[in-house]
Amino acid sequence: MKKIPSDLWALFWTQFFGALNDNIFKNALVLIITYQGVSLFGINSSALVALSGGVFILPFFFLSATSGQIADRFEKTMLVKIIKKFEILVCMLAIWGLYLKNYPLLLFVLFLFGMHSTFFGPLKYSLIPNYSKKEHLVFSNALISSGTFIAILLGTILGGLAVSNQNNLWGLKFLLMLFATLGLIAASRLKPQTHAEVATESTAVDWNFCNSSRDILKLVFKNSMVGILVVGLSWFWFLGAGLLSLLPLLSKNIFHGNEQVATIMLFSFTVGMGVGPFMLERITRGRVYRALIPLSLIAMSFFIFDIALVISLIQKQSSLMGILTTLNGTVNIHDFFQLKMSTRIILDLFFLSLFGGVFTVPQFAELQRITSGLELSRIIAGNNIINALAMVSVSILLMILHQQHLSLSIIFGILGVLNVVMSIILIFFYRAEFNKFWRF
Repeated sequence: MKKIPSDLWALFWTQFFGALNDNIFKNALVLIITYQGVSLFGINSSALVALSGGVFILPFFFLSATSGQIADRFEKTMLVKIIKKFEILVCMLAIWGLYLKNYPLLLFVLFLFGMHSTFFGPLKYSLIPNYSKKEHLVFSNALISSGTFIAILLGTILGGLAVSNQNNLWGLKFLLMLFATLGLIAASRLKPQTHAEVATESTAVDWNFCNSSRDILKLVFKNSMVGILVVGLSWFWFLGAGLLSLLPLLSKNIFHGNEQVATIMLFSFTVGMGVGPFMLERITRGRVYRALIPLSLIAMSFFIFDIALVISLIQKQSSLMGILTTLNGTVNIHDFFQLKMSTRIILDLFFLSLFGGVFTVPQFAELQRITSGLELSRIIAGNNIINALAMVSVSILLMILHQQHLSLSIIFGILGVLNVVMSIILIFFYRAEFNKFWRF
């Protein structure tokens, strides 16, 4: 086990508590809206849940470019501390909104949480090279990424538990303030950048959204290798967001599982994402083999197709479907694991996300390695803009597919085919790397 520098640990806990708070509040608000049947401005609760996702992502479109410029312009640890103090103010506003049951205010708070993530993202990934040697970048990114996915899982679970009694939300209010405070304490332990690591006057901040976004996207695609890495990372979010949105349907409509079954599927999917990067780092001894990027996508496609096959087999087994229908959507974890295909689907989700981690972490490490430290925050910000576009695109695609009343197995199959196409594109771009990989 590598000795992890104290500064990297501080960064880990800073981002962990921030991601935890984002997901606690986001999931809690979605459940409150769903189970209390909240409607606003003529928008029903189902549409309001969809709108909530858009509200959280919105800052990534409009503020990512500016956040990247600011991160490259000023000393980064100072900015992290300012952002964590801002998070405490946001949590106080959330507590006030929960007390008043003011849902427009709570949606605005969700926007502010998205804004917090928008400004912190470029700082998080551009600070990693400061606290890690180049040969340890894969491990350091694996550590930070695994922390993020664990925080998403815990935040989803804690958000649900915190609103289990919606007449008393003191647990939710307490958790929000606790984790915001712990995040600020962790941020205070970050080692400041040296003067040479700060761009200062060389980086201007353009407050015009259109101009700054255009300039940052030009910077991203100025170097073709940086561009293809960003495209690969954005594809990860396209595919990941699509698959995550399908998991509740897989649990409820195919296995007729309750919330526990949906949670165990999410847990399997998240754990794999945390394990994959560390497994890769151990096998490659911290080196980045670009050929593994498209190969991991091919492996992901295999498990996506197997999920589609499992769904199809279950739907064809009338006797099994009869049992599930009789249970009327109340299959718990014990009942779930009595079903023939249950272990297979859990393993599919685990290995799918494991190879997802193998796919994404080396790309972040390579992006940090080949990008100047004076431009890295802006590159990450440009990546965030394209990530947001990718997530919105997959939401629109899935909405269209659902409107066509396609079965879930076909929808998974379509995502698998698209993933194969992307892997072929990446094989073309990384074709020169395969000779090096086979020598390894």
